[in-house]
Amino acid sequence: MTKKILIVGNGPAGMSAVGAAKLTDRKAEITVVDKKKYDTFHPCAMPFVIGGYLQSINLIIEDLNYGMMGVDLIGDAEVTNVDIKKKKAFVKEGAEGEEEVIDYDQLILCTGSYAFIPPIPGKDLKNVFSLKWIEDAKAILEAIKEAEEEIVQKVIVVGGSAIGIEVASELSHRGRDVTIIEMEPQLMPFKASENFAKEIKKELIKTGVKVQEGMRLKEIIGEEKVRRVCYGHERTEVTIDADIVILATGVRPNVKLAEKIGVELGKYHAIKVNERMETNIKGIYAAGDCVQVKNIATGEDSLALFAGPAVRQGRVAGMNAAGGSEKYLGTVNSALVSSRTFFLGLVGLNADQAKEMDIPYVKGKVTAPVKPHYMPTSSEITIQLIAHEEDGKILGAEILGKEKVDANVNYVALAIQNDMTVYDLMDIDFCYAPAVSETIYPIVIAADAIIRRLERKKARAKKKK
Repeated sequence: MTKKILIVGNGPAGMSAVGAAKLTDRKAEITVVDKKKYDTFHPCAMPFVIGGYLQSINLIIEDLNYGMMGVDLIGDAEVTNVDIKKKKAFVKEGAEGEEEVIDYDQLILCTGSYAFIPPIPGKDLKNVFSLKWIEDAKAILEAIKEAEEEIVQKVIVVGGSAIGIEVASELSHRGRDVTIIEMEPQLMPFKASENFAKEIKKELIKTGVKVQEGMRLKEIIGEEKVRRVCYGHERTEVTIDADIVILATGVRPNVKLAEKIGVELGKYHAIKVNERMETNIKGIYAAGDCVQVKNIATGEDSLALFAGPAVRQGRVAGMNAAGGSEKYLGTVNSALVSSRTFFLGLVGLNADQAKEMDIPYVKGKVTAPVKPHYMPTSSEITIQLIAHEEDGKILGAEILGKEKVDANVNYVALAIQNDMTVYDLMDIDFCYAPAVSETIYPIVIAADAIIRRLERKKARAKKKK
């Protein structure tokens, strides 16, 4: 009997689920329902279109060959409800479309996330944007073109997390006067440690971006179009001119459909899944931004609002829905923030998080060249590595530099996922060529710094005995 698989959502998790399901069972009938009017796009590339690094927004919109795979993609459509007993999904196409019913055997929820918009007075004025969909990027580009004609250049980015930093950096490169307003005391709140956030701030300021931390946006002012913003804290208020406001205030798991059909949610108001990406309802799987999964570094559940984990989760969900047997063991929340002048990498825990969780840790922070000093393209990288104080087990890292940041994030991710210690890291047979690396990698120098601290501690303990 041919298996019918219905996938709701065609983002990274949904696309990965399609491929994995087809590879597992080539005879499976797969239907994908997605709200977008186009097949797919690459949201992480939107800042580069807005900044002009990519010359056309069409470069990040992609047509998929689902037809050649025998997959039915229903775009500009929404699953409004599901009868879980009869295994029937109710689908509405377009604003005026009639509702149709799709039968399924296995259902995969890849409903993603939505942009969180805080209830700020004036948020509905013209030239106030969020940045989640292609339509948002197109609207911002249109406002930028108007700005170029009118010589209007003041842009306020609300939120100092990854997307806020990236779009601020890109717009500054495009010649705009950019200010980031972040309500928490530091950039990358809840992601980067306090002292490392200062390094990020320094790099942003070098690019011309102004940074206001510990400040809440209180009001967006204007008649039809934004003209000023008012921000501050309890004791002070500041009003500055603004021509464009971008609300980079984060995303939330989209669990509207899951809630409606009785899928269990966890403490992060995201879908609870097991290692097979199964929900509490038999035959219903979930993957991507809408789920919460185990954080390997802590052993606790967490959100993993990145494309990388979504792809791996979608693969597991797709394989298992098609009859396979695969497990998703968790995430280390590897993240990369990119700009024209620097890259920021985060993986696992940082020192502040370890301290908050009462995990005894040792820190090794180094700034070292990526390549030999005599190479013309050599640059420095800063790595802050942390390991467990008792056994040297690697817990996480923060990395800042102009190159090789991604590679170092991946080294640490691999180490955490395989329970490696700093001693194990020292034993890796890293390759070397002057054109691409130093003889001793910066990550090894950071590990060595931790080992020396651990050995001194052991020596002191032995002396006391």
